[in-house]
Amino acid sequence: MRIGVGESAVEDGAAPEIRAGAPGAAERRWLGPLALCGILLFGVVTALVLSGVTRAGFDIPIERAVQQVPWGPLTYWMTLTNVTGGPIQDLFGAAIVAVLFVLDRRAGWLMALGAIGSLIGEIVKVSVERQRPTADLVTILNPSSGYSYPSGHALYFTWLSFMLAAAISPHVGARWRRIVGVIAGLVIVLACLGRVWAGAHWPTDVIGGFFLGLGWSAFILWVPERWLPTPSRRWIPKRRTSSDRAA
Repeated sequence: MRIGVGESAVEDGAAPEIRAGAPGAAERRWLGPLALCGILLFGVVTALVLSGVTRAGFDIPIERAVQQVPWGPLTYWMTLTNVTGGPIQDLFGAAIVAVLFVLDRRAGWLMALGAIGSLIGEIVKVSVERQRPTADLVTILNPSSGYSYPSGHALYFTWLSFMLAAAISPHVGARWRRIVGVIAGLVIVLACLGRVWAGAHWPTDVIGGFFLGLGWSAFILWVPERWLPTPSRRWIPKRRTSSDRAA
């Protein structure tokens, strides 16, 4: 998550920065549009949800179709992401932020800012007040309380996986960076599918949560260097001696 690399990487474009796992000025050129697209698409989905047009023509048939697919062993992973909600998500996210603060102060700050996305999702959820799927329409495998839109699980696993992959990438080789990216993508897909498969959310709930998580994460990583300079690795500033001041 270290923003700012050498001039050669900037001149060659975003590709070298992505391969190097060090986003800089060139990569921010696509992070900005990605953030904007994510937020705009979230707004479009939200408008459609509020209008009520998605339920009969999209949500119910897609939800039923997903529940009829024999997912096999993938159901274990979906169940795992489903049960990690509420306090478990909060504790897990806080633990990752704490570890990153120790390993890479900048990554820790960025991850902490990414967590604000979940708070934004909760504000939207209580504002929209959408009801969850009911047993007379779909199969309910994982009864959940509270409002439905956007899916907190989809939002949480999207920003967490996206930003954690961005934090790990600068510290591993090119081959492992691709593996980290694939794993992050799989976690997001399974978390989103799992909420629909369990009957806890409508498809548009997880789509909206995904777009909000993607847009917010891209925005946090796009933040210019002058707004979030690389912090010192020392928690307590070193006291300057007279010889240091003279130098």
